[in-house]
Amino acid sequence: MGLVNENFNYFSVVIPLYNKEKFVTRAIESILTQSYQNFEIIVINDGSTDDSERIVRLLNDYRILIINQINSGVSSARNKGVELAKYNYVAFLDADDTWMPTFLEKINFLINEFPTAGIYAANNYFKFPNGTVFSENLNTLFDGSECGVIQNYFELFSKIKKSPFSNSNFCIPVSVFKSIGGYKNGVRLTEDSDLWCRVALKYDIAYSIKPLSTYFVTLVGTTHEIFSSDDFQVTLTLESALRNNEVKNKYVKSVKKLISLQKLNLIKRAILTNNILFALRKLFKFNYLLYYPLDTIKYFVLCFIPHKFIKIWKEKTYN
Repeated sequence: MGLVNENFNYFSVVIPLYNKEKFVTRAIESILTQSYQNFEIIVINDGSTDDSERIVRLLNDYRILIINQINSGVSSARNKGVELAKYNYVAFLDADDTWMPTFLEKINFLINEFPTAGIYAANNYFKFPNGTVFSENLNTLFDGSECGVIQNYFELFSKIKKSPFSNSNFCIPVSVFKSIGGYKNGVRLTEDSDLWCRVALKYDIAYSIKPLSTYFVTLVGTTHEIFSSDDFQVTLTLESALRNNEVKNKYVKSVKKLISLQKLNLIKRAILTNNILFALRKLFKFNYLLYYPLDTIKYFVLCFIPHKFIKIWKEKTYN
């Protein structure tokens, strides 16, 4: 990158591990081969029942610490990793994802450029089982620059309909993580978006539009099949922030738009899991047409399509 006079920050890389014996070596090796080598690796083995722990121990690198805990969920594992972190910055990598060789180098650069930010992240590649690779085109985000501060995280999230980062491509100062309470234990859906939004309500988000991590998309071993009638945690958090006047005026409209998106995402999940009556009831309880008219109409139509066809579409999407 041609960086000069930079500060060399140190990173604690936290990997939550649960039954990823086929992938965890790939993930850890993508850390060990980083161009920037100031790190430790903390693997929280969250009660794996496969060969994951043994495989990690075979890597035999002095920078790898592996801690076993009774299966308590991914949020608990990540929080535990932060508790054990020796360094001031924590980066997360899921056990089935990978980093490009310059990921930590870029994060270190962002920290030096934007020292007061609450999150440092880079764009993702999304790789599907059929080999398709996708990356969100964010070339206009910083007026031609590769890096910058996201001016309105909530608006960007609402516009591209997902967060611009994942659990495998962001770094957070330990002090910030602890100040906002970390991941909420026991939350199985949107625990990540919830954390990012709590940070974005109080801090800047520093970002690189260059994809420097790969998120491997799959339905196996994920939460795609989980359905709950409760609003997503991120929705509850944002609604509470609005009620308590914790949202800056310049973000209010965007936060309301993001709430609408998350409520629609719950409806989408209801349709995909064949909870059609719930989806229909929800569609008529909120004015989604204000922000997402096309999605509202689409989900209404999907409620009347036989589930077997929706299931076929979903399987083709992820395979």
